[in-house]
Amino acid sequence: MIYLHVTLQTKRGKLNEWSSIYEKEYVPLIEKYGQRLVGAWRTAVGTYDEVTDLYAFDNFTEFERIRGELFKDPKTAALINKIFPLAGLEVSKIMVPFDYSPMK
Repeated sequence: MIYLHVTLQTKRGKLNEWSSIYEKEYVPLIEKYGQRLVGAWRTAVGTYDEVTDLYAFDNFTEFERIRGELFKDPKTAALINKIFPLAGLEVSKIMVPFDYSPMK
C-alpha cells in the first residue's frame, strides 16, 4: 500500500467554500475512478486555512492508472479551475509505510 499525502492552504476565509466543493463534487469524481480517500483534516491549531488529505493506493501502478484516468476526464479540469482560485500553496507526496507501521 502507498499513500498520497496532500497538504494545501486555502486563501484566507475560503476554507469552507473550498471544502464544500471538494466534498460535494471532487470526492465523488475521484471515487468514480477508484481513488480512496482515507482521511481528510483541517488544521485546528497552527497554520490557518490548511487542509490535509490522505489517499490510499495498492501500489504505484494503481496510482498512475487512477490518476491518469482521472486527469483525462474533462470534469476534473473544470473542478480544478473552480477550486484553484480558492487555494494557495499545495504540497503532494507519495508516502510508503515502514514494515512496523500500523497502516500498511
